[in-house]
Amino acid sequence: MSFNMPTKSQATQHGFTLIELVVVIIVLAILAVVALPKFINIKQDAEVATVQGMGGAFSGGITLANVKWATLGNTGPADNLQIFPGGSEGQLDMNLWGFPAQNYPPFESSPRLNNTNDCISVWETVLQDAPSISTSTDAEDSTYRATYISPDQCRYIYNPLPTLSIYYDSRDGTVITDDDPSS
Repeated sequence: MSFNMPTKSQATQHGFTLIELVVVIIVLAILAVVALPKFINIKQDAEVATVQGMGGAFSGGITLANVKWATLGNTGPADNLQIFPGGSEGQLDMNLWGFPAQNYPPFESSPRLNNTNDCISVWETVLQDAPSISTSTDAEDSTYRATYISPDQCRYIYNPLPTLSIYYDSRDGTVITDDDPSS
């Protein structure tokens, strides 16, 4: 029985050369540099989507209130108008332009949105199951912070990422969502 060793030219090569390994590492590093920023911004993207959704819901609620005001034949201020179910919690005081100005049961002949509490009451009534809102800048206290902008305007700032906000103008029902985290 004879055992023949293969010659060097017959032997198969196993493994990678150092150059091949370096090239693979460089390619993986380039992919990581390109992909990493996308993974880092996932939380920020989720927060932007949250504010966009809330802005859309708020805008829809404002429009619904205005349409209900108009279909009931109103042409000026309306006090304690039942917009949503829930008794006084679903009522809104509509301003002279027909847009939500506040939610307070006492009679007011010409309701106007004129302070932060009015902004909060409109938010809570229009959204019904609204995210928490207050005047605090601390995200632990509330999800949104209401601020009054003179005249008849509110800004709802998203506390977890304060560059995001929802703007409401009760003079014409405009709702604008600022969803640019870098602004």
